Amino acid sequence: MYLLVIILDKAKDMENLLHKFHDIGVTGATVFDSVGVGRNTLYSTDKPVIASLKRIFDPEQRTYNHTLISIIRERETVDNALAAAQEVCGDFNQPDVGIMFTVKLEDVIGFKTTKESDAE
Repeated sequence: MYLLVIILDKAKDMENLLHKFHDIGVTGATVFDSVGVGRNTLYSTDKPVIASLKRIFDPEQRTYNHTLISIIRERETVDNALAAAQEVCGDFNQPDVGIMFTVKLEDVIGFKTTKESDAE
């Protein structure tokens, strides 16, 4: 099993990514807003009023990202998910797209696939 983590800079990509994930068999994910230290520092150097105005007039310069985490059983599905993220969101090696990584998991307690849940 693998943990897939994707941190997206552009919130607009998340919904399309979730639809694509469903299409390839990734049926479970948790999404939450997150704040990176680099972006937080960008605004802390300005006076509070200036930082607020930057956020209002330039919504792409918001201080939060969207983070997705998903536990995926098969390596092939992980590879498909990584490819889908690149397809939907763009090249993660370019600035302002995001970052994604996987971690191999040894012990996972309480994880059930949709098929296992249906069998109960």
